[in-house]
Amino acid sequence: MPQRKILATVLFAAALVLETVGCGMSSSNRVLQSIAVNPATADAQNFPNGQVQFTATGTFSKPPSPSPVTFVAPYSGQWFVDPAFATIVGTGTGTATFQCVAGASGTTTVRATASANSALGTQMSIAVNGTATLTCP
Repeated sequence: MPQRKILATVLFAAALVLETVGCGMSSSNRVLQSIAVNPATADAQNFPNGQVQFTATGTFSKPPSPSPVTFVAPYSGQWFVDPAFATIVGTGTGTATFQCVAGASGTTTVRATASANSALGTQMSIAVNGTATLTCP
């Protein structure tokens, strides 16, 4: 009987060590670390029809890096802008085209947000953001 107790204790300890080591290891996922939005600043009056295309380029933990942020799983996300200043008139792989709202004047922040794909198991992933500035005439 004492041998079974020792064996059970050893197996429990081994399982605990494996679980702890597994949780402490880095993810094997290709993780999105940062997003650069280009152009960093844009004045809509300098673009055809006042439409400015922004591109989100991600720096990833594994190749290919840098590369476009696709905004599809596992890098789900979207583009944001203050609707009082501009609207999205089109999107593509890693791109979004914005146009200023009629009568809008001033600057607004264009933001690209995507999942980092850093989740392990059932944990939630974190969001990565990149920003640029759009000036409306």
